[in-house]
Amino acid sequence: MRRPQPSRHHYDAVIVGGGHNGLVTAAYLGRAGLRVALLESRPGLGGPCGAYEFLPGRRLAFTNSPGSLNPAVVAELELARHGLRFVRVDPTVVHRFDEGCFIGWRDPARVDAQLDAFAPGEAARYRGLIGGLERLGARLGVHLDRTPPALDVLKKRLTGAADRRLFELVFEGGLTALLDAHLVSDRAKALLMLLALNAQLVPPSTPGTAVGLMMRPFALAATAAGSPYAGSPDGAERLALRGSTGLPVGSMSAIVDALESACRAHGVRVRTGTPVARVLHGPDGVRGVVTPTGEEFLAPRVISTVNPHHLFRDLLDAEAMDPGIGDAVLATPMRGSAFKVVLEVDSLPSYAGLPDDADPEAVRACQFRFGSAPKTIEAAISAALEGRTGDEILMWGLTPTLTSPGLTPGTTHLISLNAWHAPYRPHDGPWDTARTERFGRRCVEQLGLLMPGIADRIVDHRFMNPVEMERELGLAGSNITHGDMLPAGLFGARPHPALAGYRTPLPGFYVSGSGTWPGGYVTGTPGRNAATTVLRDLGQERGVRP
Repeated sequence: MRRPQPSRHHYDAVIVGGGHNGLVTAAYLGRAGLRVALLESRPGLGGPCGAYEFLPGRRLAFTNSPGSLNPAVVAELELARHGLRFVRVDPTVVHRFDEGCFIGWRDPARVDAQLDAFAPGEAARYRGLIGGLERLGARLGVHLDRTPPALDVLKKRLTGAADRRLFELVFEGGLTALLDAHLVSDRAKALLMLLALNAQLVPPSTPGTAVGLMMRPFALAATAAGSPYAGSPDGAERLALRGSTGLPVGSMSAIVDALESACRAHGVRVRTGTPVARVLHGPDGVRGVVTPTGEEFLAPRVISTVNPHHLFRDLLDAEAMDPGIGDAVLATPMRGSAFKVVLEVDSLPSYAGLPDDADPEAVRACQFRFGSAPKTIEAAISAALEGRTGDEILMWGLTPTLTSPGLTPGTTHLISLNAWHAPYRPHDGPWDTARTERFGRRCVEQLGLLMPGIADRIVDHRFMNPVEMERELGLAGSNITHGDMLPAGLFGARPHPALAGYRTPLPGFYVSGSGTWPGGYVTGTPGRNAATTVLRDLGQERGVRP
């Protein structure tokens, strides 16, 4: 009896992975007239940015803030026409300290007054540091929409002694040393530490950890050079506080919904529940991909947006390219620590520690952060690396129902909290239900310092430990950025020097996603850059000037 022939589909390009970068790549290629298929293994699209049912009937994203979303992606893909809307909150962030809350107003004068209350003259020092980083970004000539050279090449672009000293502090020294050299107040330092480190499981004393403060300067430098990347910076942006984009109506998953709509409008075939088993290739290059059921999606161009560890461990065989490339990628640490807390509450308490001039309702609508001082931030991350939990949990959170009231059917609210630096491998045993519940309750207890009595208002909750998040989202090691965001692995080397320009040694095969330049977070930039590279190569193939 003859075996049935495998189902085969022919396209101009196949995208592996339906996270937000995969959707961006697919939308750009579809817009250019290519026949595109996008394959996602999970039932839903968007990865951490997509909608997930944490509680019965309560769907929102794992991520909270689009502060780094590339405005060029929004404009060029006409995402507003596909339903994407933002609420421009002011303030953009509240950072809780024992002495009282810092409020990230859009008005720089109000920010300056708080910084000077931390220590006389701190506002000028803070602005001096941010201004120095912006000048360094401009002189280095690094743009987020093109792959940068290696660090040694960048350093040679600097001729002034002051620029070279700042370069060494930022790219070769630790974040702690940079902040100690420029600021006096622990609170001012903590503001920038939490921003620079975000989800990175790397203590701020580690060399290279200050590079997280350079992404905004690189974006501003691109704007000055004519790139549409950064838009028009306001006070919050220029002070590196983020949140300038606003909050998407419908939670972060609204970004994914708009991208999916754009893909379908451009004829992209979107398939969920369709894992890829292997990348197909032959003597002339890539041929397509095959699923575990034998279904083939054939194309002369394949773009992988999945974690590089998954790609080289599971999807590429040893003949696809030099095995040394895969060995080097797989040797790169994939350290994560994400813990998710979602609370449904019957009402919201007033925040504690607000300044007298703060509008309580406006403050409750913005993002909130916990991370009180450089020493406690260092201790929290160091503890997680040892499999323990520190005295303070570093947290970023939001109450999305204040700007997206349709997320619950009644009058209840959802609080979405990302707790960083929960140990992926606890030193005294694996994550289980009891351990997950204990850590989640600690997060709620700490949240009560900002929201007094919040524990008594909870009507339902969901806690997800790092291992659960890895399993649910396919995040290797629970690392949301597909690898540490440190200079040696970013500049001309993400995820490997042979792959850093989105092209690979396998003809027709490209890489994208958070594991490529400029790294993780919800920007869409890796997806846009990869699509630009594919279209440039396609133009050359067809003899058309790109």
